[in-house]
Amino acid sequence: MDRHYPALLIIFLLTACSPRILVRPATLDDIVPLARDENAEPKISTCYSPLTYVAHPELMRMKYIRVNIHFMNSKDGLYNIPEEETTAYARDWIMAINSNLDNNMKMFLPHGNETPVLPIPYRYVITPDPTIPGDDGIYYHVDDTLCYAVKTGRERNISDKRVIEKYAVRDDSVLNIFLQTHQLDSIKSPTYKPDGSGISLGSSVKVFAKWNERPNVWDMRGITNHEIAHSLGLSHTWGGHDGCDDTPANPNCWNKTDTPPCDSLYSNNMMDYNAHMAALTPCQIGKILMNMNRLGAMQRNILEPHWCVLDTSATITIRDSVRWECSADLEGNVIINAGATLEIGCRVSMPKSATITIYPGGKLVVLSSGKIHNSCSAMWGGIRLVEERKHNGSLMVMEGGLIQDTFYPLVIQK
Repeated sequence: MDRHYPALLIIFLLTACSPRILVRPATLDDIVPLARDENAEPKISTCYSPLTYVAHPELMRMKYIRVNIHFMNSKDGLYNIPEEETTAYARDWIMAINSNLDNNMKMFLPHGNETPVLPIPYRYVITPDPTIPGDDGIYYHVDDTLCYAVKTGRERNISDKRVIEKYAVRDDSVLNIFLQTHQLDSIKSPTYKPDGSGISLGSSVKVFAKWNERPNVWDMRGITNHEIAHSLGLSHTWGGHDGCDDTPANPNCWNKTDTPPCDSLYSNNMMDYNAHMAALTPCQIGKILMNMNRLGAMQRNILEPHWCVLDTSATITIRDSVRWECSADLEGNVIINAGATLEIGCRVSMPKSATITIYPGGKLVVLSSGKIHNSCSAMWGGIRLVEERKHNGSLMVMEGGLIQDTFYPLVIQK
């Protein structure tokens, strides 16, 4: 007997007994149309509800905000550190403010609260201008008029945008941070407070301190994150009108004291003025993510677009019934297991060449407000159906739902 015969027989038997498995691209013929259910749809779109953006950890991928830093000094060199010290100082500063985001604090208020402590899903990255050889994203400007800040009085200039208009670099895609020292003559006044402070002006932020005295970067973490958070869409919380129910009104105490109300009602929220500035609530994080996922928004434009390139390590596997009621820019593939259902109720972008694979018994439903597309002017790999013993996954699209930018003919347009 041929010695290879037993092995061949085993292969034949395994092949004969194994069910045939076929993976193929979905086509228009595979789509099961669904009528719009007006009664089941919320009156206010969940795509604009902050808490939906923190409801699914698999969608909370880390976002990286592109920043550059501008040191403003005078001709006599009295208003900032020497230029040769700026690179190391800037990098230490960014490391320090990022560290504040590494450990979100539990909210101090209200007393006995059970507000969840979620990870803060963004960090800052110093970003050079790729069109300038040798650029490192750290700039030094000598300007006797625009090098200083005055917070109060007739010479108040903190909201003056001239320094931004003159020196901002790529402010359509990078957050510009300007470091201005308090005017030296103002500092001499006993009524002037030259403390660490700042202002958000859209895609630029100005941070004021005695930069000429090289303040400890760790002492500047809170105010820097506070001002950048304004640019990301957050408001002050102490008045109780910031659009978040989990940020209670408070007397805006800087720290705990022995007398009311600061003996008990002091806050640690990043958007209050306090000694900590190190806590963000789920609603606040959700507001930031909502802005970062809004097409055309400034908060989205300043991000590194990691969602444009497929990262197979970022694959999301759906194992039960899930409804995504927020917009998202995915970085990997999606797999819908047997018996699982994924409902898409908002805009979901797939990276170039990424796929959604549906196993037999699995189901993908694009709701009337849902849309699957590619947000990087590219094509994604489309939806794949796994067939086994004549059973395959289901693809359903409700009236109004959209599937666009696929390699295969699965384009549904309004």
